[in-house]
Amino acid sequence: MATNKTQGERVEVALSRLHLDPENPRHKPIEDEAKIIAQLFKSERVMSMAKDIAKKGGISPLETMGAIELEDNPGHYVVLEGNRRTAALKVLKDPKKAPTSAARTALEALSATLPVKFSIVVFKDRESARQWLELRHLGQQDGVGTRPWDTTQKARFAKGASPDNLAVAILDRAEAAGWIDSGIRAKIPVTTLTRYLSNPVVRAALGLGHRGELLFTHDPDEVDAALKRFVLDAAPRRDPDDLPPVNSRSDQKARVAYAGSLQADGVSPRTHLPSPVTPPPASPTPAAKKKRGPRHPSDRPTVIPSDFIVTHSDKALRRLVDELRRAKPDENFEYAANYLLRAVLERVMVLFAKKRGVYQPKMADNLLVKVCMEKLEADGCTQGQLKNMRIAHSSKDHATSLDTLGAAVHASHLPTRKGLIAVWDNWEEAVKLMLDRL
Repeated sequence: MATNKTQGERVEVALSRLHLDPENPRHKPIEDEAKIIAQLFKSERVMSMAKDIAKKGGISPLETMGAIELEDNPGHYVVLEGNRRTAALKVLKDPKKAPTSAARTALEALSATLPVKFSIVVFKDRESARQWLELRHLGQQDGVGTRPWDTTQKARFAKGASPDNLAVAILDRAEAAGWIDSGIRAKIPVTTLTRYLSNPVVRAALGLGHRGELLFTHDPDEVDAALKRFVLDAAPRRDPDDLPPVNSRSDQKARVAYAGSLQADGVSPRTHLPSPVTPPPASPTPAAKKKRGPRHPSDRPTVIPSDFIVTHSDKALRRLVDELRRAKPDENFEYAANYLLRAVLERVMVLFAKKRGVYQPKMADNLLVKVCMEKLEADGCTQGQLKNMRIAHSSKDHATSLDTLGAAVHASHLPTRKGLIAVWDNWEEAVKLMLDRL
């Protein structure tokens, strides 16, 4: 019989002409077929496969057995790929071949009806089959090998049967909107999100109207802001010992407390809809809106942009950021916004300095800026990234210094929305550098 050297040839073969491979990598070399079956029963759960074949009336059409022809017995084949299936078929065909009396009794009760012949791919020799066996059994190999489904993909395939549907839908939306990338998504445990989402108090705090389907009960923009916080709160931290706010160790009490923190921080949506709705498709925020700079500060009604999210566990910092995000200087809240801006900058630096072990109680403002700047420099941050911190440290009278912001509290100067936005835009990169290291 002529075969294709690389692809093999598909043929129909009776089960009696298929023989188990004595050199199967699943076990040490074994010449006797009865001993091979016993070993596969012991370590490879062949009995479970036999029951499944009997239940479904055959082996999966998506799985093809590969073999080579015996040199001294033409028309007979050694199975190189599919030994578990072949062993299961053999004991279904003849239960006496099972290694134990209990297995024989169980197999006789299955009454399996098997095909007369089975489709296999025959290769010229072991070497011709090797490249295909490598693809199947040696892992992902940079994408050329078999890639197993992760938990998200398994849940998506399971559809209605999976309790993770809502978590997967939220992660899909988060990635589509650009809140996270595929790398961060892969690190967020789907089952952890599901535990939180199974709690109606958490769903209510997020503005979700169904346990297994993505339905919004509030304004979509407000719900998206809450979901963004939720997803980022589940992302792992740089320090593996630092648990994210949404974590697998939580119990029901902790999850209810988390829902309460969303409401206390003003993250939970507030604008109710008449009835739950399917949200509009998520789309990434235009790149131009993500870049900081002095383009048109008057276009922004608040000091910091709405998409600036803090995921650190420090409740004081999150509350300060949320209040600053909502404070609108044009509505006669210039002093409040000024005070909150200074408090946010100071809190971030205090947390960063404590993390690096350089914080001292009652540090002068310029010294606090200096020690934080030096630690960022040690981390490899560039002069350009730290330009504002250097200015704020060296010149107390500069508009971006903590001293100048503090002077406004005593009415030494009058803050304006435009001026406060400029201060934030100058500080934002340094703030993000420190937050990324917390």
